[in-house]
Amino acid sequence: MTTSINVKTNRRRFLEGSLAVGASLLLPAISLAQAGANTLRIGYIGPSKKLVNASGWALAKGHLLDEIKPLGYDNVSTHTFANGPDLNEAFFAGSIDVGLYGDTPSLVARSRELDNKLIGFDQIGLDAWLLTPKGGVTDVKELEGKTVAVALGSYMHRYVLGLLKEAGILESTKIVYMLPRDGGPALERKSIAAFAAPIGAGPLLAGRGYPVLDQASRHPNLRGSSLITASSQILQRSPDLAAALLRARQKSLIEIRQDPGAYYAFHAQASGFPLDVVKASYQIPQFAYEAYPPEGLQLLQHVGSFLLEEKLIKKPVDVAQWQLAGL
Repeated sequence: MTTSINVKTNRRRFLEGSLAVGASLLLPAISLAQAGANTLRIGYIGPSKKLVNASGWALAKGHLLDEIKPLGYDNVSTHTFANGPDLNEAFFAGSIDVGLYGDTPSLVARSRELDNKLIGFDQIGLDAWLLTPKGGVTDVKELEGKTVAVALGSYMHRYVLGLLKEAGILESTKIVYMLPRDGGPALERKSIAAFAAPIGAGPLLAGRGYPVLDQASRHPNLRGSSLITASSQILQRSPDLAAALLRARQKSLIEIRQDPGAYYAFHAQASGFPLDVVKASYQIPQFAYEAYPPEGLQLLQHVGSFLLEEKLIKKPVDVAQWQLAGL
């Protein structure tokens, strides 16, 4: 299913309006809120049924719980969301404590005064794949007047907007809403001219023979990042939580770097993606060891500037102020 979006008037409305708590999240929000006070609630973007990356390894190997137990936590619950705007809704509803998700929805939420802190980077330099139906267009400029599908409000959405703007066809190209799970069928039906896929889905669709028209990695400033944010409420309750989460990630990254094969096998099993797709999507050097690596901060500044320039956020986000002091 696709939803048409008027590029000039509705881009900002979608990104901001998607933050309102909708009926689709009412039941999940209730169930999340019922978690015990000693449970740390972590939200992340699917389709993986289990948390992956360094944080997922930390959870699976016990490092995460070992670090937060002294703070009074005896359990970690993880909750999957279809996209960033949905995760934002849960944050605004107070249903999760920590979120791991894309830079674009994170910045949009912060610009709307979500009371949270940036406590780290999960992955820096996320690629996006712009795929076409077999026998489709062969040049980005040929998308003019045609339909491009993407999960709106995501880092892939920002990539598409930036790419079409660079090509000079942003105002004359139709952008429609589509989740990654629907991209393959739409390409097969040739109902769209191109689909912007995230990590995981991109290499998977390319492996099925759908041509790759462009990639975010060809445009350094259009790459994305996955951020780690935490509600100010949980940080006030547990001032040492961010440092504990960072230590757990760092322990995990040391192990992952020592034995990448074991990590990739874990990730493939947890996510259900083939091993070659996981390796193409989750490059270990992209996993951040420091809380605030310079490359990540620089890329985040580019994202914020772009969103402000395109009027996708109403006011700038002060990244330095967003960071947690002393981390």
